[in-house]
Amino acid sequence: MALNAQSVVDAVAQKAGLPPAAAERAAGTIFSVIQQEVDPAIATKIFQSIPGASDLAAANRVTPSGGGILGTIATSVLGTKGGVLAAGFSQLEASGLTMAQIEAASTALVAWIRQNGGAGLARDIGNAIPGLPH
Repeated sequence: MALNAQSVVDAVAQKAGLPPAAAERAAGTIFSVIQQEVDPAIATKIFQSIPGASDLAAANRVTPSGGGILGTIATSVLGTKGGVLAAGFSQLEASGLTMAQIEAASTALVAWIRQNGGAGLARDIGNAIPGLPH
């Protein structure tokens, strides 16, 4: 299997049962959260390993101020990083995905990274972002 953003999107669509556009939005949003919340050295390794992931993240940029009430609460309690995660979930919910679909997409994306990039990388992501599977 090719290591590129499209293969991640395809895996998320298949494993989470999402239409391709929704899978792309979910993967891009999760990549944006990873880009902002994971240790820069780990994030760099992920984005270097998956060509196109940084473009997908940029196209689905998450900002803490876009998180609505949940983002505001998370930012005040957890700081900016918690706000990014909450804003990402809010952004995906606003696009029409249910929490179950978001969870399925997150699980599929991390599973793909574990399978193709190594368990250590998936564990680092899970440790850095509460709520994402390891």
